Amino acid sequence: MNNIIECYHCGLFIEKKETIKKQKLKCPRCSAKLTFKNNHSLDSLYYAISALLLFILLNIYPLITLNLNGKELSTTLFHTFLILLEQDFIFVAILLFFTIIIAPVLNSLVIVFAFIQNSMKRKIFPKRILHDSFHFFKAWGFIEVFIVSIIVTYIKLIGMISSTRFDIGFYIMLAYIFMFYMSNKKFNIKSVLK
Repeated sequence: MNNIIECYHCGLFIEKKETIKKQKLKCPRCSAKLTFKNNHSLDSLYYAISALLLFILLNIYPLITLNLNGKELSTTLFHTFLILLEQDFIFVAILLFFTIIIAPVLNSLVIVFAFIQNSMKRKIFPKRILHDSFHFFKAWGFIEVFIVSIIVTYIKLIGMISSTRFDIGFYIMLAYIFMFYMSNKKFNIKSVLK
């Protein structure tokens, strides 16, 4: 069964040859390009670890700083969650905490655990749990939506507040989103089930 791939354009099942690794094939029926990978890409592991390290930095450095009546205000990612709790927006705070902090971190950890489990040849977690967890946390991670909201907030505050600027945490967040996206893009979840 591992030697058969499906054309996603026309549905034809094609037998892949053992000598071809990570090459592009063409479907004999519709001439669509088919790509396949047999194993995990190590790039995905590197991106996932980098994303986790950047996430730690993201919670240390402030995202945005504004000057309001001579008082300088700044906030980090985790501090945003605490501010929402203080303002009694409990449901929004919990939703933000899960979608911005928990889901992306667990998504990266699933990728790391899949590599550890694959290289050790030991079953730490059932394959189905890794597979389902990856898809669940990937679907619930909304860190890119959060950064768009920060940009919109910045644009709205420019006219109202005398001094508003993106801090180093914002640029770390951009790097984090790139690493997070690439770790998910390069990760072959189907190889977990083999």
